[in-house]
Amino acid sequence: MKNFILLLTVLPILGIAQDIKDIQNMMYAGNYVKASNILENAIKEEPENLDYCYYLGVCYLNLNVDRSMAVPLLEKVESDIKKYPNAKYLLGRGYHYAYDFDAAIKKFNEFKDLGVGSEENQADVATQIMYCENAKEYLKYPVNVDIINLGKNINSPFDDYFPFVPEDESFIYFNSRRGTSGTEKSNGKYHSAIYASNVKEGKFEKATVITDLNDRELDEEIVGLTSDGKTSIIYLTDATGDGDLYLSSKVGNTLTEPFKLDKTINSKHVEIAGCLDPSGNNFYFASNMPGGYGGTDLYVSRKLPNGKWSKAQNLGPTINTEYDEDFPNLSPDGSVLFFSSKGHSSIGGYDIFKAHFDIGKKTFSLIENMRFPINTPEDDMNFRISKDGRYGYISSNRAEGLGGLDIYRVVFVEVEPKYTVITGVLGPDQEFDPYDVMFSVIDKKTDEVYGDYQINPDSKRFVVILPPGDFDIHIEVPGYELYEEPIRVLDKSSYKTQIKKDIVLKK
Repeated sequence: MKNFILLLTVLPILGIAQDIKDIQNMMYAGNYVKASNILENAIKEEPENLDYCYYLGVCYLNLNVDRSMAVPLLEKVESDIKKYPNAKYLLGRGYHYAYDFDAAIKKFNEFKDLGVGSEENQADVATQIMYCENAKEYLKYPVNVDIINLGKNINSPFDDYFPFVPEDESFIYFNSRRGTSGTEKSNGKYHSAIYASNVKEGKFEKATVITDLNDRELDEEIVGLTSDGKTSIIYLTDATGDGDLYLSSKVGNTLTEPFKLDKTINSKHVEIAGCLDPSGNNFYFASNMPGGYGGTDLYVSRKLPNGKWSKAQNLGPTINTEYDEDFPNLSPDGSVLFFSSKGHSSIGGYDIFKAHFDIGKKTFSLIENMRFPINTPEDDMNFRISKDGRYGYISSNRAEGLGGLDIYRVVFVEVEPKYTVITGVLGPDQEFDPYDVMFSVIDKKTDEVYGDYQINPDSKRFVVILPPGDFDIHIEVPGYELYEEPIRVLDKSSYKTQIKKDIVLKK
């Protein structure tokens, strides 16, 4: 995971003792967690210390926390242009994360007009203004989705990211930087490891780490998965910090020893993520190899008759931009390519986009932004879709998270869910007037009546059709006790098309 904020070329020199130099060294090493902890304690003692405010604001902008916390800190220092020449730029970033896009644009323009600060930040201003202008428009037309945190069985106080599920959602793989599964690095983070969780009764079980893929002193990440869940694309680093892409097969609840992909894919440059199409003959991946359109581009390599992979072909300017593109993911039928990009119409850093395969042109086109609230001013990088297109999986830094990046399930409300048909007979061999029966189902999530139902007057048979969720059945019949029973309709791989259920009433 890269640091997201372009920091100062030279941090201000503070006239305070060695502890500030230590903080500067921590920040240069990327250890913003430790630096922020020290600064938070220091600022309690001296809340108006502008140096503490500045440094803590920079830390917040580089951590997977509520980055808008940097705003009140940087507002205190922005007027001192000489000592804090990058403060207005950084404050603009803070306003962007706080969804105050007009204020962000104002600060970015002030920073640009002053002509101060680092060259990197001055060069980035136009892009940041573009993000804010895009965000103002996209937030007018949010996509109708529910975004649900997967909870403590999956997420932790550490970064949990890059979720991958097969088309039937029977399990989930993801990466995490937890202290229990990897050693601590110089930047204060732990080495990444791959975790897995199976679905039982429609719920993800407690995630466990997959071991023996790589040295615990090195990073390992899952960066791709075939739609059938049988083959994973793994990113492994070596002792020098360089990484390559590997293939690994699912065997039971673990993965086989990773097999390194050909040099036509793993170049001397950086290859980050990849995916196989349903045929297994086309491998899409991200690389910063020379000859692209700028930054990291998306490429495809095709399997040759001898089983080797062909020379990589750039997906072209329809997909790739002068900015970074990353994390290709195909829909289960291979007709839609999901990917992340800092270009196109991003509302901030990486956004998730989709492109549809054009059969005539034999390429992907018709680029669409997945829109807010799937995309945010944060970096939104990896997206996985279920077979029916109703559910997606993302990792994101959101206010309701458990800490750091969390994994969420996206429910596309306008896509019909898979319904379960519940049939049965009410009170077989019991005497009552079928027209006196009051049969209702309550949605436990909303505590409202989902539907009222009638029974067949001759057979006493009932039919109830429900989406996944938790419900209560309520039945009132004169001369009998009130019948109440909870019922859970499962989804993911636990989904059932039909449930048979006879109900006996008590006098």
